[in-house]
Amino acid sequence: MSILLYVAFVVVAIFTGIIDPKQVGLEWTIFWYFTAAGLCYYFYFKNVSYREVIYYAKKLGYHKDDLVAMVAKLKETQDVPDPDHPRLFSPFAKVPLSVVNQLTDQLEVLAKEQDIPRYR
Repeated sequence: MSILLYVAFVVVAIFTGIIDPKQVGLEWTIFWYFTAAGLCYYFYFKNVSYREVIYYAKKLGYHKDDLVAMVAKLKETQDVPDPDHPRLFSPFAKVPLSVVNQLTDQLEVLAKEQDIPRYR
């Protein structure tokens, strides 16, 4: 999906001319292409990490409340993945990468202890 979003960005940028080097300069054009690629990669990585947490939580029989208890210093505006109601794409801002990383670190250890195959 991230690749499709990036390709869509490139196509729109080329056909509309919104970041045409003649108008904004070559440096800004390169900047925006790399920025879009970086954001697409970030969201791809975040979604893979989100699905990894869902995978381990389901295999271990954990629910959302169990995952909430595993996260230190969870803010009111933050949320954890819900294994009972997973989304195809991780929520944009509600489930930050820092929370997903904390959960992944803990769940991988628990999965290894129970001989659950690695996610991939």
